[in-house]
Amino acid sequence: MIMYIIEWRDSVWLIMRQVFSNPFIFCCAVMLVIFALVIPVSATFQIQQSALNPSKTPLQPMTQQSVTAIIAIIPQGATTFIVGNQLQLTTDLVGPQWDVQVMVNGIPAAVIPAKGNTAFINGFLLSYPDSNDVSVSAAVTGIVPAGVSSVNLLQVQQLNNAGQTVPGSVQTISEPVAVPPTPELTAPTAPVSPVATMAAPAPTQSSGSGAGILIIGLLAAALALFIVKKG
Repeated sequence: MIMYIIEWRDSVWLIMRQVFSNPFIFCCAVMLVIFALVIPVSATFQIQQSALNPSKTPLQPMTQQSVTAIIAIIPQGATTFIVGNQLQLTTDLVGPQWDVQVMVNGIPAAVIPAKGNTAFINGFLLSYPDSNDVSVSAAVTGIVPAGVSSVNLLQVQQLNNAGQTVPGSVQTISEPVAVPPTPELTAPTAPVSPVATMAAPAPTQSSGSGAGILIIGLLAAALALFIVKKG
């Protein structure tokens, strides 16, 4: 047994000497290690049992909105999740308040502190033997932003060892936002200016009618004088 261990040790030592003495082999070995660390894997979770409060859609801008969801961790190997990976939870709600817990077999196993629009869950907290039922209970409450047609209430994605998004792992709960009606614009009306009215002049007597009266009076006086002299 001891001789076997010594021979195995010598073989490993010989291989390592060849790797480090040959630059080409050394570079290939390094590339293989890096590739193994950052190689993309498929998503290992699924958003389930999501609910809105209030539940009416489209959402109203500048109002409070909550969303809750259960994120089921799906084992794809001997463990429930890759230890070196992590889950990233984000929201577009304004001033969000988070309540995130890791559940193992229905029992809370870890409370995840979160502040701002992003929460991270370390893969170590999600990695258990595949015989366990692991999930994440996530709830976030915030204000629906104005000036948008839709809002991502909750987005979950898996990040690999290099902090890169695992292809195909992005899952989102998104809802439309109501657009307030645009007020109708009416053309301003021009002010009405008062119209000045002039009183009609009073009728005046014609100078011709006065002259006629004078002539009639003279004729009457002359006729009276003629009668008196004749008598």
